[in-house]
Amino acid sequence: MNNLLFVMLLGALLNPLIWRLGRLLPGERWQFLASFPRRPLPAGGWEGVNLTFYGFIIAIAGLLAVALFIVLLAALGLPPAGILLLVVVVLSGAVLASKLVARLVEKKKNTFTVAGGATVGLYLLPLLLWLLERHPPLWSFFSGGSGGTASGFSGSALMLPLLAALATAFIIGEGLGRLACLSFGCCYGKPLNGLPPVSRRFWAPWATVYHGDCKKIVYAHRLAGAATIPVQLLTALLYVNTGVLATWLYLEGMFGAAFLVAAVTAMGWRVVAEMWRADYRGEGRISAYQLSNMVNIVFCLLLFWLLPVVGVAPHLPDGLAALWRPEILLLLLAVWLLLLGYFGLSRVTGARIDFYLHRDRI
Repeated sequence: MNNLLFVMLLGALLNPLIWRLGRLLPGERWQFLASFPRRPLPAGGWEGVNLTFYGFIIAIAGLLAVALFIVLLAALGLPPAGILLLVVVVLSGAVLASKLVARLVEKKKNTFTVAGGATVGLYLLPLLLWLLERHPPLWSFFSGGSGGTASGFSGSALMLPLLAALATAFIIGEGLGRLACLSFGCCYGKPLNGLPPVSRRFWAPWATVYHGDCKKIVYAHRLAGAATIPVQLLTALLYVNTGVLATWLYLEGMFGAAFLVAAVTAMGWRVVAEMWRADYRGEGRISAYQLSNMVNIVFCLLLFWLLPVVGVAPHLPDGLAALWRPEILLLLLAVWLLLLGYFGLSRVTGARIDFYLHRDRI
């Protein structure tokens, strides 16, 4: 498939989806996907566990991000074993960090932060490559041995293309994942009624309005029915379209440009967008997330400046073909199920379930 056609199709599929879901998901109907009975209640009925659209959307976004990461790595010539190793290590570290960092910064047990996970992934990948290269048997396993395309490069030579693939896949996954925030009502923008008149008129046509007592924006700030700055929708559109551009740059062999475009946009926007958010981001005028992303931007610029440029052209058909390998399909299924369970089973909401018969149908 032609590189430009691939990215145009990607953008044409994702943008209408974001626009449509951006209007639907803040509604009360779109918070819970299902409820499962857990144990009977003394007064009758059952206590239930909720499976949320938040987790379902995160799982879909994560699945698509990992699939794109695999396509980009396979297009570069990395063998399935190396791809599996990278995905498992980086994704595991990022998912675990998403909860740990939020707990350290926000002092809450049952919350997550993508910014924390992204930071860990950014530093974990270079460390992993450095460790692999210092153990020849592991490097041979990772790069495909003497017959693998990637085996002809050192760890430092491969680092920029792999970071570019990671940043590109992340920004698209993060963009789609912001739709989950619209469903749960988290990461929300400031209410328009607290803004200056000029700003209020500017945001009014695009404002997001949430409904439902179980939305975070409602129980945390009592903003049910209030028009708010559409931070999540803006983030979704910006990140996905930046990711589409970065994908094209990557497939054309412009790894440094792809890395900078994806990484600096994701982190720079995070610094700016938090000024429009109303949810709790930790203490201080400048949040820990903003500070960490400022540091991360400097780190990315240093990597871009210091890492060697690799003269290799990715081959998109090889990347797409890798998705149909049995081990890759099983990995993608496992990723979807694990993300759905980890992020989808609600820890802050519950349900009361009653079962009854339709007597007229017996």
